[in-house]
Amino acid sequence: MWVLIVAILWFGCKSKTPDGIIDEERMEAILFDVHIADGYISTIYVQDSARKVAAAYYNGIYKKFDTDSAEYNRSLNYYYQNPEKLQEIYKVISTRLDNQKAKLKQADSLLLRRRFKADSIKIIKIFKADSLAIRKKMKTDSSSKVKADAQIKKKKAQADSLLNTKKSGDLKPLSAAVQ
Repeated sequence: MWVLIVAILWFGCKSKTPDGIIDEERMEAILFDVHIADGYISTIYVQDSARKVAAAYYNGIYKKFDTDSAEYNRSLNYYYQNPEKLQEIYKVISTRLDNQKAKLKQADSLLLRRRFKADSIKIIKIFKADSLAIRKKMKTDSSSKVKADAQIKKKKAQADSLLNTKKSGDLKPLSAAVQ
């Protein structure tokens, strides 16, 4: 019984947004998308292109949330007049952006590990092929064997150096690094 009374009081005491104003939850989602779009648009160097892209993105956001620029601007002004509500909206947006950033870092890390593994396998295959080619060219005398061993040692040092460079995060294409 007490739970029902508390629930009624809780929902009854919540302030409602006025008519013609986007509710807090929807406004938070809209502002999140607007800030993501703004981040992308800020990377566009040519101003005319940036304006065209911005207009397209904003219209897409309005369509996605079934609103228009007039209602959005009216709502934004309302939330500017109510900074405590706007602050709550931006707390949620900030948390969402932090979560998205963490997920992107995790995805980037996974991609780098996969690329490192693939490049490592290529480097090892190249080293083995080079070593076999050197051994095939080697003559049976001891001086030729010493030269071949020195060449193989040099190739191994190059392969190890490439692997260490890749491990440290240098992401040059493998074809450029092997030459």
